[in-house]
Amino acid sequence: AIQGCTEMTKFTTAQVEVDMGDGTSVHFVFDGNGKVVRENGHFLNPVPNAFSLVQIEDCPQATATCKLSCYVHRLEIAEPSVHNAYRWNSQWMRWGMEREDRAIRIEEVFARWIAVNCLGGFRWHISGDIFSARYAQFIAAVCMRVDKIPFWIYTRSCAFLDELVGPQNLIVNLSADVDNYFDAIEMAQRYRLRICYMTVAGEVPYLPVGSVIFPSHE
Repeated sequence: AIQGCTEMTKFTTAQVEVDMGDGTSVHFVFDGNGKVVRENGHFLNPVPNAFSLVQIEDCPQATATCKLSCYVHRLEIAEPSVHNAYRWNSQWMRWGMEREDRAIRIEEVFARWIAVNCLGGFRWHISGDIFSARYAQFIAAVCMRVDKIPFWIYTRSCAFLDELVGPQNLIVNLSADVDNYFDAIEMAQRYRLRICYMTVAGEVPYLPVGSVIFPSHE
């Protein structure tokens, strides 16, 4: 929050069309809000600098704690048009990852758009997570295509970290809570990643140096 600012968080979206090369096209929606602008816009005037999916359905390693405390449940009610865009993205990204030619075309368009519109940085997933190894490869490939742009992601999808840790311009944060704490510690040590720990009851376990503690949104 900004001290003295009484404005509500503003959300913004942009539609991006992908020509599939066979006479058809699909579109995806990039989103952003005043809390994740980085150097793109500012709190009261954000610009789209994120790509999001659906909470829980696109979070294969979600825990019981994060499912219950997920802030996107409130966003779904408060910003239904934004959440509808997340569902649209989910449908077409899963479709795109089914075939290599589709995935590469989407990858190319994402990289071009980000290179022009998100010079300050780009976040993967205000909502949702990595749902497959192929999608993790897609994220890494987009990052490598625009290697001057900083990217960041919060993920619980530890099964796909091998595909994700290559790009030097992608900061990978392991999302953890009381339910997956020990798995997160193991993965943090294996891949030398930091942990972003969500505390619900106020518990603060041992965390590696550089980790971050987030109180749940309630």
